[in-house]
This record gives sequence, C-alpha cells and structure tokens, in this order.
Amino acid sequence: MHSRDAPIIIYSFSIQSKRQDAYPVDTQVIRLLALERLGLSASELRHRLNKRVSQPTLWRALDRLRSEGRIIVVGRGRATRYYLSERMDLAALRSRELHRYVARRLARDPTLRTVAQQRLQKLREVNPHGRVYHDRWAALLEGPLTRLLGTLTEVSEQADALRKESPFTPLVAAEERRRVFESTRAA
Repeated sequence: MHSRDAPIIIYSFSIQSKRQDAYPVDTQVIRLLALERLGLSASELRHRLNKRVSQPTLWRALDRLRSEGRIIVVGRGRATRYYLSERMDLAALRSRELHRYVARRLARDPTLRTVAQQRLQKLREVNPHGRVYHDRWAALLEGPLTRLLGTLTEVSEQADALRKESPFTPLVAAEERRRVFESTRAA
C-alpha cells in the first residue's frame, strides 16, 4: 500500500473548559456584569440570576471572581457594587469615587472653587500638554455649579479622561483618599 492509498483517519474532539462546568454561576454573573456599565449590587445580581441560586452560592461566586481579578468590588455592606474588570479600569473607578466626594464638598461650599482654580493654574504651568483638559476645567469652574457637579460625577469615558487631569486633588483629605482606596478593591 502506498502512502497515497493509506486511509486518512481524522480525530476530532473538543475540550470544554472545566471552569465553566464547575461554576456555572460565575459565567452567569460575568454575563450580567458585562451588560451593566454602572455595576450591580448583590441583590440585583441575585434577582437577575436564576431564582434557584442561593445567597451563599452567589457570595462564593463573587469571592472567586474577585480573587481571580475578573470583577472589581466597590463599597461595603449593602452599598457594595460589583463591576466587570474588563469593562472598568480600577483607577478610573477610584477617581470617580474621589470626585463624588469633591462634588459633595463643593455642593456644601461653592467657594472651594477658588482652591481648584489655583491648582488648575499650577497644572497649566507643569503640564502644557494637558491644555485641552485645563481649558475644559476652567470653563466648568467659571460656569454654573450644577454643570460642574454633573461633570465631576458623570459616568462616561470623556469624564474619566477629564478627571485624569483634575484640579481637585487638594480638596480630598488623606483620610477620604484612604477610605476610597480601601473600599474599591480588586484581587
């Protein structure tokens, strides 16, 4: 028999990830979080999951996903929210939380704008390449307070980029910064 005449045998098999079979709740949680840009609380997740998923099972799944770095956990207790780590940059999430704190301070005391304007001037001197962001912050600081507060707390890629060159760092106390970093955690 020549090699041309030899029968060809093709073996085909598929390997299914043991991970998906072992923890189907994890896959469901990931799918739900992929759809929610603002994240979900544990009760929201449980409500959207198959009703047969118990709370302890959900907690174990969330703990596993966090330890693997697949989700980000923000807050404590009932205020805890879960985000898909591929969708959310941890630094952007922390920055958003810090700016929410700044927004609350500015709402109580709008005169704190002057501190931010002074810091903005220093930023202009140190980083001339951030001019686009500096001009945007200057316009917001001179405009209506409601527009400034809305931008500080806005959930968007544009607001996340703007917050990277923020003049509000002097308004965040070290204790608040530590609290935000501790409450916003990944693996």
